[in-house]
Amino acid sequence: MFQEPKFLQNSFVINFSRCMTIRRLANDFEDALKEKLPGHYSQPQVIPIPDELDPEVPRLIFTSTHGYSQIIISQISLIFNVVYSPDWQVDISKGERYLLERSKILFDLVNIIPDVQIYFCGLTTRARIPSQVEDEKLLDFLREKFLKTSTITKEAYDIQIKITKVIEKEFFSNIVIQNYRTWKIGEPLKELQRFSLNSASERGIEIIGDFNDRYAFNENDSYYSQKEISEEIIQKGIEIVKETIHHIMEEL
Repeated sequence: MFQEPKFLQNSFVINFSRCMTIRRLANDFEDALKEKLPGHYSQPQVIPIPDELDPEVPRLIFTSTHGYSQIIISQISLIFNVVYSPDWQVDISKGERYLLERSKILFDLVNIIPDVQIYFCGLTTRARIPSQVEDEKLLDFLREKFLKTSTITKEAYDIQIKITKVIEKEFFSNIVIQNYRTWKIGEPLKELQRFSLNSASERGIEIIGDFNDRYAFNENDSYYSQKEISEEIIQKGIEIVKETIHHIMEEL
């Protein structure tokens, strides 16, 4: 029913108190990256947005020379996005090692920012299990595996299931399980594209994991993320997605 699972991308985010003038630190971030990762990142794209506007909007974007990763910096967060090449998609251990190496450097970058406090951090993981069966059989599978009913979702076009757990009274573990479809889109687009079920080039089940230490931050007034916690978040976040994939691929 299912083909080999693929890990498509990861995002590691560090959330911190607001620094309205973070755009002016572009040269400091660039110098630090040249020192710690020489030749890996080009000059930043500086987004010309007034400091007073939405703090979540990116102010600086560093793109890797190989094109697979970005470092996006706003006034309240630093996000490290990685899109995996086909060989890494089927071997997430390579991506895990890469994330563990980079996470320490990301905390060092945040330490460049004066007078900010790191709040919490987290890892988002996106994986897919392609399938050659038709949509209705995929939806039936999700109903039987996770919902144990067909009444509510009898006429469903898509199904999305979200489960949130608290791990060790410190971490939130969010898992989303849903069906997906992709289409091959020609370039350039001259008119609005039609996305019919019959023309989908791939379909299957997608798993999105979000593992973070915000629970500890929410419940403990003295808690703030440290560099050392990133290793546990990355390892546990990826492991939970792997366990979910294994559960999905088990026999009903």
